[in-house]
Amino acid sequence: MDINTLAIFVETMRKRSFTAVANDHNVDPTTISRAIAALERELKLRLFHRTTRIMQPTEAGMVYFERVEPLVDELQKAQLAAADVNDRPHGVLRVACPASFAELNITPLVPAFAQQYPELRFEFVLTDALVDLVTEQLDVAIRIGPLHDSTLIAHKLCPMVARVCATAAYLRSHGHPQLPEDLAQHRCLLLALPGFSRSNWKFTDPTGQTTEVAVNALLRTSNAMALKQCALAGMGITLQARWMVGRELRAGTLIDVFPDYAVTAALDDAAAWLVYPSRKYVPQKVQVFVDFLRQHFDHGPPGDRPTHENPAR
Repeated sequence: MDINTLAIFVETMRKRSFTAVANDHNVDPTTISRAIAALERELKLRLFHRTTRIMQPTEAGMVYFERVEPLVDELQKAQLAAADVNDRPHGVLRVACPASFAELNITPLVPAFAQQYPELRFEFVLTDALVDLVTEQLDVAIRIGPLHDSTLIAHKLCPMVARVCATAAYLRSHGHPQLPEDLAQHRCLLLALPGFSRSNWKFTDPTGQTTEVAVNALLRTSNAMALKQCALAGMGITLQARWMVGRELRAGTLIDVFPDYAVTAALDDAAAWLVYPSRKYVPQKVQVFVDFLRQHFDHGPPGDRPTHENPAR
């Protein structure tokens, strides 16, 4: 029995779609359908119920999947481990990352990484959603905010240092709040993501005293880049990670409203995390990418550095 056919079966069970599996392999969906049909003939079992609208596994298909999935995973790991003994990192590295974080902090590093490992190819899934790494066959993900999934190996790339900022024009027009409590009288722009408060910002003054302020949300969005653009347009006051607004603060296009306060909207330890599935064998392509990013984040995220610095040197 061909391991590639078994691997296609496992992928089809995970995705419940011939088209999705075909897209991953850059083949026609009929190729995947024929592979599954050939496996069913060999086993003399029906593995899927198929209609024009849905595809569901049969009871026999589920039993077979539960037994075959770990075997296929182990065989694929064995192939990777054997190939890595003599080879440089190769293949496709699939990475999930929030689009705004990738634009400022990850993609500037990719050319130097690609130059070091010319046999690697890259696929970036840019999304703010918490995608399942195993189901989506992702090698690595970068997640922003508190981390709750204990089944993943996690490395903290950098803490999330936040600033409250607005344009000088907005502050001239609406007044510069002197205390965090004054934000109740202002239009605020909020990041709406899991792990972050939808209405409260917590401030810590230089003496260590904390104040939690309920802010008036004119806008909520899950995209940090869109939030920054709205702030730059003078719509209101926003709380942003410094890696998102560091260059604007240095250029003066945004003003730090409370420079003497630490501030957060996170409900727990907020940071940028590098995560990948827990397994006995970490593919070489994953390990070198993890090591590369950790090295280049040692001095802070690229988005929080002056533009004349080259983060990939």
